[in-house]
Amino acid sequence: MNCGVYCVYVCLDVVDRHYCSFSHNRAVEAAMSVLREANSFVQTHQPWLLAKSLDHDSCKALECVLHVGLESARVAALALCPVTPELSRRIMERLGCEPTECTRQHMLQSVAGGRKLGADCGPILTRIKPPSI
Repeated sequence: MNCGVYCVYVCLDVVDRHYCSFSHNRAVEAAMSVLREANSFVQTHQPWLLAKSLDHDSCKALECVLHVGLESARVAALALCPVTPELSRRIMERLGCEPTECTRQHMLQSVAGGRKLGADCGPILTRIKPPSI
């Protein structure tokens, strides 16, 4: 299993170009594409099954899948910060990132293993309930 997250970082140049040309909608779409790819990766490799296995290869694969998913969420949150600052802050907090880790340079630096996640303070997004008629 290739555990590289290089596709996440390639997206950053695309996001930058769109923000610089004031195409915020395209920047958001580029960041969201990273999340869709990460979701597909996680769904394909099924970490919930890998976690049940005790062999070394499954443990390494589980680390990889979780790293790709969490790193993708971190980079996407940073990329979306100009348009969703509060949501990005909550995601970063949940991922255990410091408030000062919010620059493009931080997006380019992969988070080393062993970082503790932030406190679980409930859902990051709440479901919007349609008004009853």
